[in-house]
Amino acid sequence: MKHFSTVHYAAIGLILLSLLMSYVYFLNTGKTNSPIIEFEFVKTQQDVKNIFIENNEFKKDNITGVRDQNIVDYAYMIFYTSLLIFSFSKIAKSENKNFYFLGIVFSVIAIISDVFENIQMFQISELLVNRVDFSRPVKILFIITRLKWLSLAFAMFILSIHYFKYKFTGKLFALLSAMPLMTVISYIIFKDTENDFVSLFTKFIMLSFVLLMIWIFISKKITHKISFYKTR
Repeated sequence: MKHFSTVHYAAIGLILLSLLMSYVYFLNTGKTNSPIIEFEFVKTQQDVKNIFIENNEFKKDNITGVRDQNIVDYAYMIFYTSLLIFSFSKIAKSENKNFYFLGIVFSVIAIISDVFENIQMFQISELLVNRVDFSRPVKILFIITRLKWLSLAFAMFILSIHYFKYKFTGKLFALLSAMPLMTVISYIIFKDTENDFVSLFTKFIMLSFVLLMIWIFISKKITHKISFYKTR
């Protein structure tokens, strides 16, 4: 009989926290389209002001909404990291390949970066409201945000190597999970506009997480070599 393991509970928790993050922003603003990703990828103080100031007035609901989302994000990052770590650990043991433990390394880098990213975002919003210069935390945010997302892109690419071994569904999952890193390479080579890149890149990362959550529930039906369930 199949029973959920830790990785399944991590996936369920991640889904619930995703809904909660949208809900807390909606409670503050009445809107569902949060600028939190745009905030993460700012490069200058003016970029921040463009998000949170309109007609020389602070968008207080937006600021509070994003702050509340960042609070929830501390739990969110624990769950997405747990999902990745337990998945990579199971895959590495099932395939007897230590290579997949590299995915755990990227997952740890991502959560550490995410913690510091949140700290900088809290600091920036506080300094913004107090009309104090915040150029330094913006510079720090610029670095750690890209480190976090790039680490996730590498983690998803490693997962794509695992998926590729298994039938059509696995190969489809592999292609889509490789897209975040491919998008980065395309951006570097073809110099796409940054706004388009960020939008596409982050959507592919989110899609990759969705695919992983699907995979841990259906992989047993696709291949008998690996199951994320536990038996009693």
